[in-house]
Amino acid sequence: MRVDLLTYGPEPPDNNKTSRAGQSAATPTQTGGASGMDETRFSFDQARVQSLEAAVMAQPEIRAQKVGSLQKLLATGQYAVSDAQLAQAMVAELAGGNSGT
Repeated sequence: MRVDLLTYGPEPPDNNKTSRAGQSAATPTQTGGASGMDETRFSFDQARVQSLEAAVMAQPEIRAQKVGSLQKLLATGQYAVSDAQLAQAMVAELAGGNSGT
């Protein structure tokens, strides 16, 4: 998933009617009514987005402590990956997912 941090601007509500969650108050004809169509709208507070952007940008690009510990394990020959971990990672990669390991 890619997050574009350069896109700003909250959208104004339709017809100046909002529900308690800040979403547009929709009637059945606006969302498709009996046809079963769903409609989703995302809105955000620009100040909140900017504060989250600042927090993300303050994080280091590389986790130096994690990289350092892995380098030490590799250098000493102590880094070992089980067959099950390797198989799980390969299947996850082929499936387009990330197993998190």
